[in-house]
Amino acid sequence: MASMQKAYAGLVADQQTSVRLSRLAEGSVNPGRVVTLGSSDNKVVQGGAGTILGVSMADRTLNPDQNGIYIDGNSVGYMSHPAIIWCEAQVSVMAGTTAAYDPATGEVNLAGTPIPNAIFDSSAASGELVKLRLQ
Repeated sequence: MASMQKAYAGLVADQQTSVRLSRLAEGSVNPGRVVTLGSSDNKVVQGGAGTILGVSMADRTLNPDQNGIYIDGNSVGYMSHPAIIWCEAQVSVMAGTTAAYDPATGEVNLAGTPIPNAIFDSSAASGELVKLRLQ
């Protein structure tokens, strides 16, 4: 018998009060990736070197042909501070360490661009799911 996944990238990890916002995708955006301000006030890009807005949430209502990925022009839901959200670790990480991200991909790691007031809330090996706490 098949079982349901315990978690997936972009899944909200708890039920605390959190800030959830949306803007239009500028290019493709994967769930569970850091998003930054796009070329205009109402747009976000995956990764990037601009102002960090938060982490993109998974959206099960997207067209099945998109495989869970937001495409250019889709409304991207993202979480800002405070929040805990599942992401895929680009490298092995330990709970309690300061979080960073890769501007080229938006993936969370240890040595990229620091995410202000963010720590890993769980430990994970490279490629595994990890809880990211935005404080």
